[in-house]
Amino acid sequence: MTMRAPRPAGGSGPGGHGPTVEGRASNRQFYVDNLKVVLITAIIAIHAVLGYSTIEVWSYTEVREVTLSPVTEVVLFAATGPFAFFMIALLFLVAGLLTRPSLERKGPAGFVRDRLLRLGLPFMVYVLLVQPSLMYALLHPLGAAPGSYWHQYLGEEGKLDTGPLWFVGVLLIFSLGYAGWVGLRRHRPGRRGLDEIRVRHLWLLAAAVAPASFLVRLVYPAGGESGFTDLNLWEWPACFAAFALGITASRHGWLAAVPDHLRRACRTTTLLAVVAMAGFVLFADALGVFDDLMGGRHWPALVFAAIESVLVVFGPVWLLGVAQRHLNRQFRWGPVLGRTAYGAFMVQTLILIGLAVAMRPVPVPAELKALVVASGGVAGSFALAWLLIRHVPGMARIF
Repeated sequence: MTMRAPRPAGGSGPGGHGPTVEGRASNRQFYVDNLKVVLITAIIAIHAVLGYSTIEVWSYTEVREVTLSPVTEVVLFAATGPFAFFMIALLFLVAGLLTRPSLERKGPAGFVRDRLLRLGLPFMVYVLLVQPSLMYALLHPLGAAPGSYWHQYLGEEGKLDTGPLWFVGVLLIFSLGYAGWVGLRRHRPGRRGLDEIRVRHLWLLAAAVAPASFLVRLVYPAGGESGFTDLNLWEWPACFAAFALGITASRHGWLAAVPDHLRRACRTTTLLAVVAMAGFVLFADALGVFDDLMGGRHWPALVFAAIESVLVVFGPVWLLGVAQRHLNRQFRWGPVLGRTAYGAFMVQTLILIGLAVAMRPVPVPAELKALVVASGGVAGSFALAWLLIRHVPGMARIF
């Protein structure tokens, strides 16, 4: 989530046909912050809606007072599900793009210190203090956590609830792992890498992600808990593939621009996979095997993982190229929103649950409540992050 792009100046593309890789490399990468704002806004809004769904992957879902209609839920899942899959992968792709130059600039020791401060510290504070306290305050008055605080979270549950910060924890693990890998190989002869990343390489990556996801979900189904850590282990194959692709692609100038021919190929492949995913989800629901998509020794889980692997590999590359072409400029509120986006991600649970509890006694359908909580959650999360950065000492170094 720590997306900070290098900021060189100047450069333009030849012939009036848009900037080339070399041209865009010389421009300030405004798109990185703008993309971060778009993705985090979408994540907060999706979490708000999930609070009223039957898919229990968000903190409020367990105690929701109203539920989205089955038709609404299936339509939303079919329409937005494919994009939600590669939205997280896109975050890891961009993180990978920024990781290699950051490590080279700061050195392994400086890189590790920075990641421990900006990722490790907030992750530990949130997981060990904020999330359990917030969830107990929510669940205990509703009778869902009848025991004491310590009994509920250190005894009976026996696991750490990471909430939305599972992403931060996984990114920290990947980042430290990469730093260790670089440190071990520093004095070894370097292998010659790919001359160019081609479409076939992306297909090979997708072919590796599909069976890995299927196998992991035999133990940890998609959307379910992941053992003691609750770090979404079912999503790790896709996350690791995107992160590794970003590190590799950073050597090929992808931080500045994805090659146009590759972007176009990824767009076509992604759109076809989106249609396939939406159709397969509806088909599985009609057959009554929707739950089998999430994992286990079922053919729907295997097909689901295969389509998803295409989405999480090709989709992020396409959207990265789109962002580079259309978001690489400074919008009026761009600097403020970009500066507070990481903080908004960190505080979203507090805002979303607060709004959901406030809306609890209001007798309106779940669809309307989800809309109100989503819009208010986005605005409130960014506003609270801005206040923390402005008025809490030391917070600016973390957020």
